[in-house]
Amino acid sequence: MVDDGDKDSDNDSEFGADRPLHEPVDQPNAYCTIQSVRLAQKYIELISQATLDNGNLSDETKWRLRNPPEEPVDISDPDTRLSLDLFLATVNASEAVYNASRDAIFLRWPACSVLSYYAVKELVADITGISPVYDDMCVNSCLAFTGPFEADLICSTCGEHRYDQVDPAKKIPRKQFQTIPLGLQLQALWRSTESAESMGYRTKKMEEVLAMMQALEGTNGEDIIYDDIFCGSEFIELHEQAGLTPDDVVIATTFDGSQLYKNKQSDTWTYAWLVDDFNPKIRFRKVHIFPGAVIPGPNKPKHIDSFLFRGVHHVSALQRENNGRGLRVWNVVKQQTTFSRPAVSVAMADAVGIPEVDGSVGHHGAHGCRLRCKTKGRHKGAGHYFAAHMKPIAYNVQDCNHEDVDIRNLVSSDVEVYQQDIATLVASRDKREYERNRKMTGLSKPTIFSGLVSNLMVPVPRCWVLDLMHLIHLNIPDLFIKLWRGTIKCEPTDKKSTWTWATLTGDTWISHGKLIAKATPHFPSSFHRPPRNPAEKINSGYKATEFYLYFYSLGPAHFRGILPKEIWRNFCRLVHGVRIILQRSISGAQLQDAHSTFIQFVEEYETLYYQRRVDRLHFCRPSLHTLLHTASEVTRVGPGAYTTQFAMERTIGNLGQEVRQASNPFSNLSQRALLRCQINALKSMCPELDAPNGDGLRNSHPLPNHYVLLRAKDRYPYHPTGIIANILENAGIQRVTRWARVLLPNGQIARSAWKETKKALEKVRISRNVKVVQNGQVDYAEVQFYFLRKIGDNIQGFAIISRYSRPDATLLEESFGTLWSCTYLGDNALEIIPLEDITAVVSMQPLPLLENEEGEHWFAVEKSGIEDIEPWKEPVVDEE
Repeated sequence: MVDDGDKDSDNDSEFGADRPLHEPVDQPNAYCTIQSVRLAQKYIELISQATLDNGNLSDETKWRLRNPPEEPVDISDPDTRLSLDLFLATVNASEAVYNASRDAIFLRWPACSVLSYYAVKELVADITGISPVYDDMCVNSCLAFTGPFEADLICSTCGEHRYDQVDPAKKIPRKQFQTIPLGLQLQALWRSTESAESMGYRTKKMEEVLAMMQALEGTNGEDIIYDDIFCGSEFIELHEQAGLTPDDVVIATTFDGSQLYKNKQSDTWTYAWLVDDFNPKIRFRKVHIFPGAVIPGPNKPKHIDSFLFRGVHHVSALQRENNGRGLRVWNVVKQQTTFSRPAVSVAMADAVGIPEVDGSVGHHGAHGCRLRCKTKGRHKGAGHYFAAHMKPIAYNVQDCNHEDVDIRNLVSSDVEVYQQDIATLVASRDKREYERNRKMTGLSKPTIFSGLVSNLMVPVPRCWVLDLMHLIHLNIPDLFIKLWRGTIKCEPTDKKSTWTWATLTGDTWISHGKLIAKATPHFPSSFHRPPRNPAEKINSGYKATEFYLYFYSLGPAHFRGILPKEIWRNFCRLVHGVRIILQRSISGAQLQDAHSTFIQFVEEYETLYYQRRVDRLHFCRPSLHTLLHTASEVTRVGPGAYTTQFAMERTIGNLGQEVRQASNPFSNLSQRALLRCQINALKSMCPELDAPNGDGLRNSHPLPNHYVLLRAKDRYPYHPTGIIANILENAGIQRVTRWARVLLPNGQIARSAWKETKKALEKVRISRNVKVVQNGQVDYAEVQFYFLRKIGDNIQGFAIISRYSRPDATLLEESFGTLWSCTYLGDNALEIIPLEDITAVVSMQPLPLLENEEGEHWFAVEKSGIEDIEPWKEPVVDEE
C-alpha cells in the first residue's frame, strides 16, 4: 500500500530494478522506465492476451470448460444421496465425525453402501470438476512467480530461493498458493432449473429499471427508486454497451486482508467473486460467494498483482473464449448449450486494501480520495495529507495553499482524466519525475483490471466503489469516540481544556458504558450482536454491528445528556444521513436529503471541531470527505448496502472458523476455500442438497403475503378477561386460539407478550415490539398475542397490540428525526389490527432522562436496511 503521495513508497529495488524484463521486440519503448509501473503494464498485457490455453489450467479443466456436461446431475441413487447428505452435514466437523456417523449407519443398516470420507470428497470434486491452479510463491510471501516473475528462480524482493536448495535439480517449490478458476463454477449455475431461473433476475430487473427511467425522463429524479445495483447509471451503461443477454453473467470481486490469530502474525489476503444476477435476497448467501484465492502469510504480500494475476487472467480468458462469445454453458431451462460472457461490475475493498488493486496512492496522499474527485488534502508542513476542506488560518504551505474546497460540487471517477493521468505516470523518465507525477495524479501504477475486455466491465476507475461497512460502521465512530473522550492527538500548540466536546470522560464514560450494556435485552435477536460495554470492550474486537447499534441506534438518545447541544445536533444530522444511505431501497428525494445533510454536517464539523487550525488538521480524516460522495454513488452503482465488505468479512470469518489444524493454517484455509467452491457448485447443480430442513416452520400456519404464524399455540381455546375480552367482544369474538410468534416477510420473527413476559429480563431478547404502518402513518406497538379469524371464506391473521404514544415533537425536530421518544400507553391503547399492518420488529429502548425530565420514556430503534426510515424534512434554512 502507498500511504502517502509525498513519500517514496514504490522503491524500485523492492521489485528488482536490475532484473531484465522480457519485453516484446516490436514495442521496445512501450513500457515505463519505473520498474513497479512496468511490471503492472506487463501484467495488463498478459491479461489482455489471456486464453484458456495459457492460463496454467489442466487439460481436464480446459476440456470441461469447452465441453460442459449436457445433462442434469443425477444423485438419485440412495447410497450416493446419503453419502452426500452425510458429508454436507458434517463438512464443518472433522473427518472422524463423518466416519463415526458412517459407522453408526452401518450398525443399523449393514447392507448400506455409504462412501468413505475420501471417496465422497472425490465424488464432489468429480461432479463439479473444480480443481485449483497451483503457482509457486516466495517463502516470505513477497510475490508469486507468475507473469513477469514466472521464470525467476530467486525472489527479487527478499532474495530467497524459489526452490528447495537441498536438490535444486528437482525444482521442488518451497511454497505455493492456489487459485480457484471461476469458469466451472459459472457453468454449475446453469445446470439446475432452480439456479438457472434465479439467474434470470438481472434481465427482469433491467427491464423494470429501463421502463422506470423512461417513464421518469425529464423529471427532477425525486421519484426514482434505487433498490439494487442495476438501478445505477454504471450498470445501465454496461448493459447497453455490452449488449448483455439473459445468457451472460455479471460478476463482482471483493478483496480484503485479515489476521487469522489475534496475538500472532498471520497476515492473509483473500479475494472472492460474487454473482450479481441473483436477487439481493439470495445474492449474498454463502452458496453464491466463490473464493478466488487465499494468499498465505504470515507476511503481507509485497506485490499483490502477482497473486491476483491468475484469477483475473482466467476471467479475461472466459470473456475472450469462442471469439468473444464467452464461456460455453449448458442451460437446463433451454435444454441447449449457450455462450455466457462474464461482465465485471465492481471491485470492492476497504481503504487499506483498495490501493493494492486500483493503483492509487492511498487515503493519506495529496489526492487521496478513493473516488478520484481531485480534492487535494492539506498537511502540517510535511507527511500525511488530511481532508480539510476549509483553508486554515494563516496557512502558507506552498503545495496545498488552495482556498476552501467547494464540497457542493465534487466530481469523481472520470475515465478520460484517469487515462490522461496514467499516461502522465507512464511517461515518467526518472524516479524524481515519477514521484512528482504520482503526487500530482494520485496514482502509483495502472491496475491489472485494465487488461479485461473493456466493453465487458464498468470502466476503470469507475469500477471501484465505496465500502460503507468500514466507512460508516467503523471509521467514523472511531473518530468521534476519540474526540468525545479526548483521546485523539493533541498538538503542543493546542489545549484539551478548549475542547468543549470532550465530555465522555472519567466517571461519565464508565456510567455511560454500563447503560449501553443494559440495552442488550431490549434488542431483538434479529438485530444480531448487541453492543457490549464500550468502556470495557471498545478496544477488544468491537464488531461493526456493535458499533452501528451503539453509535447510530443508541447514540442520539444516550449522547443527548452528555454532549453540548450544538455537538449533539451535529451528530444527529450525521445519523439522519447515515440511516438513509444504508437503506436497501432509496428514493431520489431521500438521496437529495442525504446529500444536503452530509454537506451541512461536514461544514458544521469543520467549524465546531477543526476551526481552521493547522494543529487540528488531523481531526479532518478522509472518512469525512468520503461521506460526501455516498449519495451520488447511489445514482451510479445503487445502494451502498449492496457493495460493502460485509460479504467478504463473513466469508473470511467462516473459512477461518472451519480451520481445524493450527499447525498449518494457511494451507488449511486454502483447502477450505477450495471445498467451499466445490460445495457451492454442487448445491447449484443439485439444489435439493441445499433445501432447508423445515424444522423452523413445523406446525406453522402460512398466510397470504408471506406471513407465517409460528408456535407456541394454545392447546385449547383461550377465554380472555378484562379489557382484552371487551375488545374481542366488540369485534364479535368470544374466544380465540393464541399464537406466540409470526414470521414477517422481511425474515424477522415477531414474538408476543403472552410468552416473552414469562421470562426474566436478563434471559430474553425482547422481540414483541413492532412497527405498524396504517394509512401511511408509522406507529410502534407491543404485541400481546396473535390469532386467526375467519372473514367470509378466508382465514386471516390478526394481532392484539398496545400502542406507544406519538413521538415527542420537540425532540424529533431537534434530532433531525433520529430520536423517536414516546411513552407506553398500555391497556389504554389496546386494539386489534391485521397482521399485514406489522412491517418489522423494532427495539424499544429506555430513554436516559435529563435532570428536569420525569416519567418512563422509550425510544425506537429500527434494524438497518429492513425498512425505509421515517420520512423527515427539517425546516428550510437559508444556506447563505
